[in-house]
Amino acid sequence: MMFRTMLIAAALLAVAPVAAHAQAQSKEGVTYSPAYERCLEKPDNENTRGILRCGEAELAVQDARLNKAYKADMADLANAPEPKAALLKAQRAWIAFRDADCASVRALSGGTIAPIVMQICYLEHTARRAQALEDLLKP
Repeated sequence: MMFRTMLIAAALLAVAPVAAHAQAQSKEGVTYSPAYERCLEKPDNENTRGILRCGEAELAVQDARLNKAYKADMADLANAPEPKAALLKAQRAWIAFRDADCASVRALSGGTIAPIVMQICYLEHTARRAQALEDLLKP
């Protein structure tokens, strides 16, 4: 019961003013595009539909970032079959984990806030993984 209360409180913070949300995300090491923050700041997007619309656009940005970093890492490992296979295995495992984790977050949140909570989960996981892949093979 306490976990559910904490989860609901966290979900409510997700729909709080954008500045507070952006600051909370930055503290957790998640970086979103400036366009996402601008989108959420628009008065038309201060509702569930608007928040989800902004999140969908940002998820596309973060997914493209992740895919670009993954492809670059795989290209850098072209002559290293074992590390390349290990990265492929890790990426597949990460996708399975992300999907399961966000599904559990949605199941635990329930109600009309559930789609926003799930989307935020996908955004956080994707942005963190993109950053990890970008940093992976840096000298």
